Amino acid sequence: MLDALQHSWLAQTIAQSQMLTAALSAAHLLGFTIVMGSAVVSNLRLIGVMFADQPAIQITQPARRALLLGACLSAATGVLLFMPRASGAVANDFFRVKMTLLALALLVLTTVQGRVARREAAERGAARLVGAIGLALWIGVALAASAFILLE
Repeated sequence: MLDALQHSWLAQTIAQSQMLTAALSAAHLLGFTIVMGSAVVSNLRLIGVMFADQPAIQITQPARRALLLGACLSAATGVLLFMPRASGAVANDFFRVKMTLLALALLVLTTVQGRVARREAAERGAARLVGAIGLALWIGVALAASAFILLE
């Protein structure tokens, strides 16, 4: 299946066009920048480092929307960048770590973070723990992505 994907006309078009690859890479990086900026702000708020005078939900909710928007942009461009090198990417340990951490970070974001942010005043310890876990996961995604690019 990966071989068929990698040899599809779309994958071949992307692989043969430096301009298209550059544009997709730029959009992917823009989406990832939105993701990381939003993740850092919302998780640091949960930890209590930033905007501690504001209710957590007022910071995390808009940051979550921005993060999901950035994630959609990164996912769409990421799939297109993945296609020409699907077999190599799947075989790369850093890529697999990146995707695992990404899945875990999105799971924490969509299942736990919103509930904790709403009850942050009553459950300050839980908010700090969820913020620390979320921040660690997103930083892990960034480091694994960088290692994948540099050591591919």
